Amino acid sequence: MLAADLLLLGGIALCLLSVVLAVVQLARTQAPRAAILVFVAGILVLVFGASVDPDPFHPDDVVSAFQRVTAFATGG
Repeated sequence: MLAADLLLLGGIALCLLSVVLAVVQLARTQAPRAAILVFVAGILVLVFGASVDPDPFHPDDVVSAFQRVTAFATGG
C-alpha cells in the first residue's frame, strides 16, 4: 500500500512541477519541452501506481496517502 501511495504522490508532484516548468519556459519564450517530459513522466508514474494497487484511485486517496506517507516518515 505504501508503494502505491508514494507513486500517487510522486505522480501528482511531477504533474504540478510540469505546470511550473511550463510557465517558466514560456516566460523565457522557450518551447516547454522539459515541462512536457516531466508531465509525461508524472502520468506514467500515476499509471504505474494504479497498476500496483488493485483499487482505483479516488480524490480522497490523495489526502489519505499523504497522511500515511508522512506518518511512516515520522515513525508514527
